[in-house]
Amino acid sequence: MTKNQAPVLRTIIVILLLALPSLMLVSCSAGGPAGRDETAATEPVVLFSIGMHIEPVKGYNNPELYETHAAAVRSVADIVAAHDGRMNIQAQTPFTAVAVENGDTLLSDLAGDGHELGLHFHEDAHLGKDSESLPAAAWCSAMRDEAGLIEAAGGVDNVRYWSGGNLYPDLLEAAACAGFDIYGDWKNPETQETPAELGGVNPWRPSGGVVPAGESPLTDAAGSTGAAVDVTALTKHDPSGAILYLPDGLSGRESATRPPSLKRDEQAYFDYLEGQLREALGAAAPDRVNVFHFNVHPGEFVDGPGRQAGAAAGAAEAHTAAKYAALESFLTEVVDPLVADGRLQWATYSQVADAYGQREAAGGGYMTFAVNVHDVVNVDDSADTILRLADIYEKYGVRGDFYLTAPVVHLYEEQRPDVIQRLRDSDMTISYHVRPPHALYNRFDQRLEGLDDARLAQTLLDYESYRLDLATGGLLRDEPGGYRYVADTFGRDPVVAPSPNNDPRIKSLSRRTYAGLGAQMTITYHEQGTDPDEPFEWVDGLLVRPSDFSITRWGDPGSNGKGTFWWNKVLSDEADAYDPAGYLQAQLKEWWSAEAGRAPFVTSLIHENNFYRSGAAPWSSRYFSDNGKTLPLEPPFDLNAEDASTPRSLEEQEAIWAAYEEMVAYAAANLNVVTSEDIVRLASGGQESPDDLR
Repeated sequence: MTKNQAPVLRTIIVILLLALPSLMLVSCSAGGPAGRDETAATEPVVLFSIGMHIEPVKGYNNPELYETHAAAVRSVADIVAAHDGRMNIQAQTPFTAVAVENGDTLLSDLAGDGHELGLHFHEDAHLGKDSESLPAAAWCSAMRDEAGLIEAAGGVDNVRYWSGGNLYPDLLEAAACAGFDIYGDWKNPETQETPAELGGVNPWRPSGGVVPAGESPLTDAAGSTGAAVDVTALTKHDPSGAILYLPDGLSGRESATRPPSLKRDEQAYFDYLEGQLREALGAAAPDRVNVFHFNVHPGEFVDGPGRQAGAAAGAAEAHTAAKYAALESFLTEVVDPLVADGRLQWATYSQVADAYGQREAAGGGYMTFAVNVHDVVNVDDSADTILRLADIYEKYGVRGDFYLTAPVVHLYEEQRPDVIQRLRDSDMTISYHVRPPHALYNRFDQRLEGLDDARLAQTLLDYESYRLDLATGGLLRDEPGGYRYVADTFGRDPVVAPSPNNDPRIKSLSRRTYAGLGAQMTITYHEQGTDPDEPFEWVDGLLVRPSDFSITRWGDPGSNGKGTFWWNKVLSDEADAYDPAGYLQAQLKEWWSAEAGRAPFVTSLIHENNFYRSGAAPWSSRYFSDNGKTLPLEPPFDLNAEDASTPRSLEEQEAIWAAYEEMVAYAAANLNVVTSEDIVRLASGGQESPDDLR
């Protein structure tokens, strides 16, 4: 599958998804990406840089030309550095040879200032006119020699990036042999154009080089070197590829109109770049590493030595000053505000590659921490658990998704108002669900049977407006309750509101009721079941919560045939096999090994009582005669019935907390932790295909 087979979501949204990548989302200071950006998980970040191409100009043996261009390189780098930016200076002989021969410290000074050095490789200048006929070993040797001069001139140990366009099929093999692992800026040397297939904002690992025009099935019958070449291998992603390709993020290459030239019209050029950059920001995905760069040349900023004296001197100086001023203005007015907003981050190409590698190692994806809150028996334990979970989420800069029942919220308000205040003041997501004896709950829906649509709709609305009588299943109409009460209590509409009923008519009408009240998402499967090709499904006006796999239960199928909950194994001999962080990593690896076409949606589902009680839900003995919750009791219900669960030991509780926090920490560092609120925003962002989540 090539990286361009699908239309680009929001020309890709998220992005995601990449460390990993955070896609990984990375925070970036002047030194580049250093960790996770703890901004909203659905806000993509573009890693930004400026490249400088130094061409193989024979005239660099002329000291005047060399000094003129060297001064331009230094001036541009200084302007960039003044904005906390870093460049990638790509040089080659004779410039590097002259620098070494004359002891010029330009490149070493730039490297010392944090700019990155790379190779801009013109093969004919270093291998001769028949370079495509040479073996890969010859290319490797030439590229290694060029890198050696850069390292000598720059005082660096390892040049990782090279740019340059050519038609040599074994280029990647030769480059890897020479020690390079990052590539970019390919263009057809015959046309000096870059095909649209090499566009986009997300790096990839090419499976091979291009096929020369004369050998390509895309070459026209006349074999014209101006015809299209076959770049299929260069655009096809190979997860095990040794080279990472960095697209520049520029779009619109299908147009016959060439973009403005910096040398001819600097204002038009930077206006063009601003438009391109903003398009790239729109195409960025939060679960991916997103990039944008553009290249300049020293000769675009200064005229040749012949124009530096006499009558032309004034014009030359004005020419140079205008170019520098335009760059300064672009960085001040366009780049700096985007960096301040967190949408753009300076990064060298090696820092981009390292972020991509971290994203690869983690796999990438969207992770939701869903907590079902329903323990109306052990209110203090429930409340303390919610507070501790909120602390953990905030410690790692992520949000949890708390699915609260209205009866629990009533009890919190009456007995533990500190929990209400904590959640109300936090950035956590509030969702909703029901438990017996709510009339929507399966086997407790006798009050809904036989009602026509109008009466059914009103009854459902009543159950979301008045307080539920836990002893009878009826309503206390003098007190608020249900979905509306939870929304009013927290000052925001719960995002998710499931409809746990098997009757299709009741289920559909209840969903529409919730949608009318402000809910945006429902649940049709709990732990997994998302369509690999269509992750976003809407039903009755609500988005179905996507979940490709869950970090909840696995292994031994147990009595329910669905696996064993990991928290019941933390003190067993099988604790390692039921480590949630380890299982998460294994599942991510399996997902990406299957060459999935998009980032996965992962759900960590747990009930608050699972941290401190074992066995059946504490309230189940009030409403069922069996722990399997298949035999409902008749009202009135005994609210003093013995707790159906048993307390966990302190040792077991702390082991569960430790394992859970480790999972949160891993997800925060390596995935995009999202809640239902984020997913709704993601699904509503103009996306047309899950391929755009790549």
